[in-house]
Amino acid sequence: METPKHGKQVAFTDGTPTQVAHPWRAVIRTFVAWAVGFLVAWLARTLGIDLTELEPAIVDSITVGVWAVATGFAQWLLTRPAVVRLLEHTPLSTGVETEDRYAA
Repeated sequence: METPKHGKQVAFTDGTPTQVAHPWRAVIRTFVAWAVGFLVAWLARTLGIDLTELEPAIVDSITVGVWAVATGFAQWLLTRPAVVRLLEHTPLSTGVETEDRYAA
């Protein structure tokens, strides 16, 4: 049983989600997915897609749509087994490889 900073006792079991067991890793992974989406939307708006003939609100809506799709894809990619294995022992891993219950 661990005592986190807020003082409550937490018992980690086989059913404990990785987001609960390793919250900072979840935050890092979410931020990386957001950053990928932001970068793709920025690139689409500044380099690739000419939307000057459209109204600014429509351009903003398209940019947000591109960001949402790219962020979702990045988040999905972080859940693929091959990517999970590739990211083990990095800050972007889920953290399960460090837990005794998953050790071989």
